[in-house]
Amino acid sequence: MKTTIFIFFILYFININIYANEEHTNFTFIPHEAIYNLNIGKVTNSSKVHNAIGQMHLSVREVCNGWVVNQNTTIDITDKNGSQVRNIFRYSSWESKKHDTFRFTSKIVINDKELISYEGKSKKIGNNAEVVYLKPEKKVIEIPANTLYPIQHFFTILENNSTDKFNNNIVFTGEDDESLNNVTTFVLDRINNYKILRSANFLYGDIVSKPKNEIEILVNLKNGIVHKVIFDYFDYQIIGSLKEQNFIEKPNC
Repeated sequence: MKTTIFIFFILYFININIYANEEHTNFTFIPHEAIYNLNIGKVTNSSKVHNAIGQMHLSVREVCNGWVVNQNTTIDITDKNGSQVRNIFRYSSWESKKHDTFRFTSKIVINDKELISYEGKSKKIGNNAEVVYLKPEKKVIEIPANTLYPIQHFFTILENNSTDKFNNNIVFTGEDDESLNNVTTFVLDRINNYKILRSANFLYGDIVSKPKNEIEILVNLKNGIVHKVIFDYFDYQIIGSLKEQNFIEKPNC
């Protein structure tokens, strides 16, 4: 099972650039690190996954020239026969403050054996945009010029308060070779200082009616920390619950 527990999938682009020192109308984001406990949610009778337990460590740091995201997830998956597989997913990315340059690296480890790793960079200049993969093999792919990178996704959807329509955009995250997706997002609810968001992820260019997966988050609008996340793979769900958090000081640039 590929468990890409990356919380910045959700987005709606409103043709604005969001910078670290910009004052946001609808939310405040504070750089932080957080630990989430992962457990199984709903399971259907047809699911091959019977149980899941693990932990995700996530940090979002502001640096002088951009944003750095680091994620380390370990989760043990048990099937209906009782066989257990340990999945480890490691991911790091850097995104410029103008959201036009992006670097990424990821690694998937199954039962202590590295399955595959990805590394590359992406750049958007005017009407041109591309991704250069360095691992597992060197290749260059063109992407739409209006593709968004993860931090801008997250900031923009938090800024958006629309609850009466679906919002769509193209997202590139860099976690694997299926990182370019059409993402449909909507606001489920807003409760005091919290917002509940739901997104569906479709592989870009693949004309299908059913998404690959859906993700739902409960986020605090006063600091940008996600308190709960549900990864819905339709046959089963993985639920992440915030265990602890620490704020990270901004750099002295």
